[in-house]
Amino acid sequence: MNENISREKAPGGAPATIKKKYRPQQQKSAYLFILPSMLILTVFVFVPLFASFIISLLDMNIFMQDVSFAGFKNFARVFQDDRVRGATWNTFYFAILEVPLQIGIALLLSIYVAKNNRYTRALRSIYYLPFVCSMTAVGIVWSMLLDPNLGILPYLLRCIGIESISFLKDPDLAMPTVIVVSAWKGFGYTLTLITAAVLNVPSSLYEAAEMDGANTWQKFTHITIPGIWPTVSFCIVTTTISALQMFDQAYVMTQGGPLNRTETLVQYIYDRGFQTAPYDLGYASAISVYLFAIIAIITFVLRKFILERGE
Repeated sequence: MNENISREKAPGGAPATIKKKYRPQQQKSAYLFILPSMLILTVFVFVPLFASFIISLLDMNIFMQDVSFAGFKNFARVFQDDRVRGATWNTFYFAILEVPLQIGIALLLSIYVAKNNRYTRALRSIYYLPFVCSMTAVGIVWSMLLDPNLGILPYLLRCIGIESISFLKDPDLAMPTVIVVSAWKGFGYTLTLITAAVLNVPSSLYEAAEMDGANTWQKFTHITIPGIWPTVSFCIVTTTISALQMFDQAYVMTQGGPLNRTETLVQYIYDRGFQTAPYDLGYASAISVYLFAIIAIITFVLRKFILERGE
C-alpha cells in the first residue's frame, strides 16, 4: 500500500506514534466505490422525499392538472380528518403489538436454534422461508386459510365444536389477525440476526454461569441479552420503522376493513392519491410528510433509549 508514514516522538520518551497520510487519489477511489449507492439513494430516496415536501404545498391531482399553490391548507386538513386520526391509531396499534411479538418470538427461539448442528441449521432455514416470500402471496394464502366458509382453520374449529370465526371480517379480530400473520412472516429474518449474535457470545461465560448454578433463564437474561443487545436494538429500530409503514398485509387481507379498523396511514395515502377519486396528490403528500415526521421522532427516541441502555 502506498502510504506516507511519519513518526513523531512523544514527550518523556514514550513510544512514537505513527501518522498515516492518505493521498487524494485514495480518497477519490473511496468516493468512486460509494458513488453507485449514492446515485440509487438520490434517485429513489432523496429526490422523492424532496418532491413530497413540495407537492404537499400544492393542490394537484394524479394527472398533474389544475396545479395551484395551497400553502399549509393540506396540513390543516390532515389534523381535521377523522380518517387520518383513525389510521394513525391503527398504525400505532399494529406497531406496538407486532414489534414485541416478532422480536419476542425470535429471542425465545434463538435459545434453541443457536447451535451449530445439522438440525438447528435446518430449522433456521425453515423459519427464514416465509420472509423471502412475497407479502402479497402470503396475504392471499392466509386469507384463504382463514376464510369462514372455505378456510381450513375455521373448519378445524367447527370439528371440535367451536363456532366458525370470521377472523378477517370481525372488526375486533381483523387487526390482531393481521399482526399475527405479519409477525409469522417477519420473525425469520430477526431470528437469523439474533442467532448470529448469540453464536458470537463467548461460551466461557455460559460455562462459568453453569458452575455457579445458573439455570437456562438466568443465563439468557444475564449473559445472552446483554451480549446481543446491539443486535436486538438494531432489530427494534428497523422493525418499528417497517411496522409504521405497513401496507401490503392489510391491503391484501382486509382492504382496510372492516369499518376501516385495519386502515393504516400508508394505505390511506394510497387511497387518497391513487385509488379514490378525486385523486388528491397534494393531500396524500401532506399525509406522507405527517407520517415521515412521526417515524423520524419515534426513531430518534428509540435510538436515544437504545444508546443509553447500551451504555
